[in-house]
Amino acid sequence: MAIDRIEKVLAQELEELGNKGTLKGQEQVITDLLPAEVAEGPRYLLAGEGDRRFLRMNSNSYLGMSLLQEVVEAEEKAARKFGTGPGAVRFISGTYHPHIELERRLAEFHGREACMIFSSAYATSMGVLPPLITADTVVVSDELNHNCIINAMRLARPREKKIYRHLDLGELDTQLAEAAGESRRAIVVTDGIFSMRGDHAPLDEIMAIARKYDEQYPE
Repeated sequence: MAIDRIEKVLAQELEELGNKGTLKGQEQVITDLLPAEVAEGPRYLLAGEGDRRFLRMNSNSYLGMSLLQEVVEAEEKAARKFGTGPGAVRFISGTYHPHIELERRLAEFHGREACMIFSSAYATSMGVLPPLITADTVVVSDELNHNCIINAMRLARPREKKIYRHLDLGELDTQLAEAAGESRRAIVVTDGIFSMRGDHAPLDEIMAIARKYDEQYPE
């Protein structure tokens, strides 16, 4: 397709997204960080907003650890020793001793055999789900799972996707029963903590339901 024609198509799609209210629009640009004071936490200045001070309530640094002085100093020390950024993907030459040590300590903390760290939840979903989901897999997913999980499921193209009502374990049970005998593998996917609501999945109960069907799925 010629560039001028594809540009018209893309412009129309953007207009449609805007009309539906689903267009992301321009990102907010942080221009300065005002350190925490006794009476309040850090505040942020945004481009085009002058001296107006903003709270940042959508950061992944939930506990503010990214601003903790000890963390900042440790990052500076590591950057001076190893340089900025890994310089390559992990499996080529981008794995450093601090990565291995962090993974070891996290696994020990959570009582697990091993651990793998990713740069974000999105990278985690994209790096874990597609390799596990085959053309003979049914994926059973909570309806309020994070968008990164939904996109990873789309990318993986499983045999079938089933969506159960939020935290409705009875429907989860039913869907696993329905898919038994039709798919070789079943994967149940759920957020641990649903970030948009703050509620959590009862993982022990979900695991108990899934294990009921171990013998009905060859893989």
